[in-house]
Amino acid sequence: MRRVTIGRTSAVVVAVGLVAAALTGCSSNPNADCGTALPSGGASQLVEATGKIGSKPDITVPTPLDTTTSQRTILTEGTGERVHEGQVVEIQYTILDGKTGQVQQTSYGSGDTYPLALGSGNAALSKGLQCAPVGSRVAVVISPKDAGGQGATSSGVLVVDILKAYLSQANGAVRPSASGFPTVVLAPTGQPGITIPSSGSAPKSIRSEELKAGDGATVKQDSLAILHYTAVGWENKNVVLSSWQSGSPDLVSIKTGQSQVNQALPQSVLKQLVGKKVGSQVVVEAPTEGQVPAAAWVIDILGIR
Repeated sequence: MRRVTIGRTSAVVVAVGLVAAALTGCSSNPNADCGTALPSGGASQLVEATGKIGSKPDITVPTPLDTTTSQRTILTEGTGERVHEGQVVEIQYTILDGKTGQVQQTSYGSGDTYPLALGSGNAALSKGLQCAPVGSRVAVVISPKDAGGQGATSSGVLVVDILKAYLSQANGAVRPSASGFPTVVLAPTGQPGITIPSSGSAPKSIRSEELKAGDGATVKQDSLAILHYTAVGWENKNVVLSSWQSGSPDLVSIKTGQSQVNQALPQSVLKQLVGKKVGSQVVVEAPTEGQVPAAAWVIDILGIR
């Protein structure tokens, strides 16, 4: 886990560039632009994979299979929603060496799916899955220059089954704003800009309010939740923790606070999410806890794994 660091981005800067859309706004999410997806090409069209979606496929790759530009082909198109950057998806995958056709890695046999945050990690893979519907099987051929490692000499071939997608931002019903809480505006992506009240001292006790009320599964004390959050320090007005700055939602244990993006999140803050439903957005005023200073939090509950 990464250690907690105190960011220097001011809350004012966070709001710059955000379309000051009210919580009732409906601006389109630029991350859903299908024009950023990899095109289909001669190499990816040569990949064949048979078998039931979600089960280990029988893959045929003519060798050597090489490309100078990364490409993707949807082998089997699903009927679910189209996925895009900023979402966490559950996948099963197989990686092969394009030169030899040998399997290098596979998620099958583990008994579990693999959570992948689109927009983080390998950019070509994210673009290869961009706008593919849930339930799809996709062949992605990644060129050596896009592989992400040094000295790659052959293309990588991935066959990916997209089995589930979590929300990319809270989509619950907007609730009336409560007086005295920080002001929140949202960009089309859902990223919040937070304005701390100019008067009043930092909170000494915790309190929270739902900005959006979701209707999905209920967060429990032992849940493993998909969250997007920003915390702005009350005194310095700086961003102290943010999954948005990492480019993808975070996977967080509500019970322990263990996080994939940051060091353990404050327990007092996470307790405010227990009983809330997926799709909700919650604003939390929290006092100092451990290394995390007093802050205003805006948290989107995107899913429970």
